[in-house]
Amino acid sequence: MPRFSVAEARQWGDQFVQFLQDTGREQESRRDTLRSIYNLEFRGRTDTKIPNFSCILYALRVTHRAQVQAESVHFKKVRERRVVVADQYRRPRTNAKALVSASATVPGQQPSSGPQVPQSRAKKWAEFVHEKHGIEIVSEHDKGNGHIRFPVVASESRTVTMLVQNRGAEAVTLRRCQPHQQSRELSFTDEQGATQGQSLLLHPGGTYPIQVRCLTTCNGYFCAVVVFEFTKEPDEPFSIGRYIAAVAESQLAKDLGPSAPFQPYQASLQRPVTVITEDGIPPDSSLKNELEREIPLGTYQYPKSLKDTILLGPNASASSSWAAMWSLLEAPLQAENYRQKFQLLLHLEEIQMEVDIRRYDMQDVPMVQDRTLLVLDVPGVAENRPSVLKGDHLFAHLSSERDCSPLVQYKGYVHSVELEKVRLGFSSKLQKKFVNNLRFDVTFTFSRLPLQVQHRAATLAMQRGLSRLLFPSASCHKSLFTGTFQPRWFDRKLQANEEQCRAVTHIVTGMSRPAPYLIFGPPRDWQDGHPGGGHQVWTCFKDARILACAPSNSAADLLCQRLIKDIPPRYVYRLIASSRSYQEVPADIRPCCNWDDKQSSYVYLSKEHLGRYRILITTLVTAGRLVSANFAPGFFSHVFIDECGQAVEPESMVAIAGLLTAMDQETNPNGGQLVLAGDPQQLGPVLRSPLAIEHGLGISLLERLMLHNPLYKKTSGGYDPQFVTKLLWNYRSHEAILKIPNELFYDSELKACESDELDVRSLYCAWEELPKKGFPIIFHGVCGEDRREAKSPSFFNTAEIEVLVHYLKKLLQSRGKGGCPSVSPKEVGIISPYRKQVEKIRKAITSLDPVLRTLPDISLLKVGSVEEFQGQERRVILISTVRSCSEYLQLDQTFKLGFLKNPKRLNVAITRAKALLIVVGNPAVLSKDHHWQRFLRYCRAEGGYTGYPYEDESPVEDGLAADLHELRLSN
Repeated sequence: MPRFSVAEARQWGDQFVQFLQDTGREQESRRDTLRSIYNLEFRGRTDTKIPNFSCILYALRVTHRAQVQAESVHFKKVRERRVVVADQYRRPRTNAKALVSASATVPGQQPSSGPQVPQSRAKKWAEFVHEKHGIEIVSEHDKGNGHIRFPVVASESRTVTMLVQNRGAEAVTLRRCQPHQQSRELSFTDEQGATQGQSLLLHPGGTYPIQVRCLTTCNGYFCAVVVFEFTKEPDEPFSIGRYIAAVAESQLAKDLGPSAPFQPYQASLQRPVTVITEDGIPPDSSLKNELEREIPLGTYQYPKSLKDTILLGPNASASSSWAAMWSLLEAPLQAENYRQKFQLLLHLEEIQMEVDIRRYDMQDVPMVQDRTLLVLDVPGVAENRPSVLKGDHLFAHLSSERDCSPLVQYKGYVHSVELEKVRLGFSSKLQKKFVNNLRFDVTFTFSRLPLQVQHRAATLAMQRGLSRLLFPSASCHKSLFTGTFQPRWFDRKLQANEEQCRAVTHIVTGMSRPAPYLIFGPPRDWQDGHPGGGHQVWTCFKDARILACAPSNSAADLLCQRLIKDIPPRYVYRLIASSRSYQEVPADIRPCCNWDDKQSSYVYLSKEHLGRYRILITTLVTAGRLVSANFAPGFFSHVFIDECGQAVEPESMVAIAGLLTAMDQETNPNGGQLVLAGDPQQLGPVLRSPLAIEHGLGISLLERLMLHNPLYKKTSGGYDPQFVTKLLWNYRSHEAILKIPNELFYDSELKACESDELDVRSLYCAWEELPKKGFPIIFHGVCGEDRREAKSPSFFNTAEIEVLVHYLKKLLQSRGKGGCPSVSPKEVGIISPYRKQVEKIRKAITSLDPVLRTLPDISLLKVGSVEEFQGQERRVILISTVRSCSEYLQLDQTFKLGFLKNPKRLNVAITRAKALLIVVGNPAVLSKDHHWQRFLRYCRAEGGYTGYPYEDESPVEDGLAADLHELRLSN
């Protein structure tokens, strides 16, 4: 009788589990029944000798594939699998069609593979700086790889020496030694005039000194590439280069320097790993859920073949699948391919999300036991880096077992998140194994729910006959209002705003139907226009039911707050997802939200109960719960989507498909009205996949209609008011701050609204720090250094932080002196596009600077990315642009990082400021972007420029990038 190893028995066991799944009996758990199926059906499929049932059951149990308890058997849901990720930034690029020129990342986050110096250029640089023919260039300040770096003090001259040494056996002529670009701060001298182009003979064993002198009027980073040109007989020329950098910095900048040398990201993600997962303990699902689930929500998993297509690229063996994918991506969006195209784009996005979430992996981290849970510290979780919510899960395995195969990993469910502590429920097996100081490797995941509801929305869109709403061609010219509409204004100021009056009238009468009605304009212009439409609908139509949605909780909260000012809260219901912390919910909307104090949890009421409210307010994703409930057609008469430009189209469709019944003149003349509000010139949705972005997923429904539908096009007479209203009055910013965004993004049509009260927008026009009184903008030029640290690909610039701290102290310590009204930290915001710069600025303010860290409420001063500030405003905004070397501009363009090559990010950042705007950046680099160049010229022309000397007519190219280009060392 043959004997079987555990491995062999386990393989037969795996096949038996698959047989159960194939025959629809994977839920069977009775041991006797399973034995019968194995002996009577499974074993009979082959003449080969196979193990008996007890043997395979033992093998499955000891390899963690089955749990056996007395007479019951439970097979693990997560089977052995090979984890392979497909990074779309790294896919093969074998033809022009395969090239991807655009992509994006988490606000303030970096690409998965991180910026790295191209290999060919790195080799060229190494060759350029390497000794040749016995000639060496040395300095006591040599930092390796041809870099010489030395500290200086502003306004104090310092000279250091480079030595040219001939260690060869033959004489060599030094023909010249000169910087490739002239530097204002660095100068080079020598006794025999080599720096002036005079040749000199360097004999074997000889040494010749070259002096480098630095004198700067301000702190910063000042650099140049110096080229030593030689000739070796007989007439054999060669060159050796050095990168010279002088650094003037304060103690604060030194303290903020790199914590460890930068290590470029090493992509080990494509290594196949076999894992076995032990399921954990999810949090109690004790919330009251009476809301029906009549429309199922599928899993919508992407096909494995799609990941294979991305991994293989457009090569010969996979050309047919690549061509099919590419054909659908390139096809224009239309009703016939709506579901297929958006599902492909969402699949591509999910595949890249799997890659990018791995950037948050943690190694060798401890956990602490708290009764039945384990507590993990996750730095950055408070900023959604990574996003971890109650009910989510992550995976952990013992660090000591990371190289084992198969690898046993434990699935931990999130029970709560408090600051940076995540409380997790793991299996009892890990609990029994746990001891203090046990180290884990942790892998994060993301919730698929938003993707699932978007997939369903794309499917339902055409099933529910929404093609005339999504691809409108005309209006039916039928009003919902009989007689003459006379609005009842809740806000009297709106009566003077012609655009808002027109928008409200068209929303209430529904004259655009079945086409959506669009309201777009700058921030705060339509602050009451969009909710104001909701006010009017509520007032004029007693049977109307309104669904008001926004992409984020903060935007949905704001909608609710504006509506309950004038509408009794008993008519308004704010439906909030169970994953949101109740502590984050604003106090004024808690009485009308779905929190139950008795149960201390969120509740989800039935359709009948929700029907008692006139206005429901949710985020777009949470609206998916309402879709599942399957409300009767026509239940919602109006759907409003605020901040629509921030959502991908399938996300907006979650609040439409299955909830709004489109108008049809014959079959449904009283069909619903869709209203989209937002600003297409503000930031759009944050996406990961370069393929999905390139092919339209980053274009919101609002922007698509405005770009491609004739009903919403601007003509010589303006926009057609039956379908769209552009709002022109700006309620937020000082007119000087608004001027450039107005010219660049709004066709110079915006008008600054005058205030009847004390105008906070002019409070800082007399501040003594302003280069020009009356002009509340400072552009402070800084010549800094792009730096990185440890394994983070994100950039920071300590020279800019020095300047920010200087202005902050002047502002927060003013106490009303020097023409600067008192300002509290919560009225100040600091914006930077790089995550690491945000982190360093926070550290400087809250722990390093001895003055700022002791100020009351300094923790209320918000520092964040542009994305984190969208939809917000501050009396004072400071911006750190970071970028000081255009060598990385292509990286920024490719990964949509920073401000350069991303005009919407510039627009949002500038227009956050109400009364004072301070921008800190490198003018030579920023001027390479025409939007920034326009802003720079404006600041100079108005007298608002200060700091590092800068001449617009002939901007000095930042040293390294220009020198490498001219020396042909760049790709």
